[in-house]
Amino acid sequence: MSSGAYRRCPNCGASNRAADPQCFQCHGALAQGPGPADSPAFSAALGVAREVQHLQETWRWRFHVFVLALAGWLAYPYFTRPAHYGILDYAILPFHEAGHLVLMPFAPQFLVAAGGTLAQLGLPLGFALYFYFRRREPFSACVALLWLCASVQNMGIYMKDARFLLLPLFGADPLDGHDWNYLFGQMRLLHRSVEIGEFFQGLGRVGMAGVLAAMAGLVFRGRPQPPSPPGP
Repeated sequence: MSSGAYRRCPNCGASNRAADPQCFQCHGALAQGPGPADSPAFSAALGVAREVQHLQETWRWRFHVFVLALAGWLAYPYFTRPAHYGILDYAILPFHEAGHLVLMPFAPQFLVAAGGTLAQLGLPLGFALYFYFRRREPFSACVALLWLCASVQNMGIYMKDARFLLLPLFGADPLDGHDWNYLFGQMRLLHRSVEIGEFFQGLGRVGMAGVLAAMAGLVFRGRPQPPSPPGP
């Protein structure tokens, strides 16, 4: 005889959970009458819950498809132009400048000059680590990594300009405020600035291609499946 979510053992009379196959006290088999999970109302509620979950997963997947298409559109010029400056780079600029300002009051000049690059690389890397390890959201981590790869390419272009000082700089004279002209000069690498910049620009392109491939793989594997009907 069952009552609510419990089932009484026909042998010893002990009260057991409805889903238990045998009595916890005498270990005898329990009669398998209809329990709460077998009721039509429960099955209907379970079906509705599965439909809602499927709808949420479908819209989440569609959003990921949209983000992947947008990411591909934003990334395309980085592969076709030698020195592209786009939306991702405009998003980098405030954090680059903030890196200088934060370190300026107490850090040595070399670190202040490097602070902009450290900030523009460290911020998207931090977001990628947060989404992957704390939130367990690899697709969101890939979006942050795409931003990181754009930052690496931006850095490479800035490095290549260290000897020529042709790029317009935000609020500074290139002769006085070019970070990599100063940094390479201090490291005695100014004569290798173009080669180093080409390496990092190429690294950013390879990384961007890999991130886009990973995003496409996650979208393909994450296609929502139709909800299975409730069990008997």
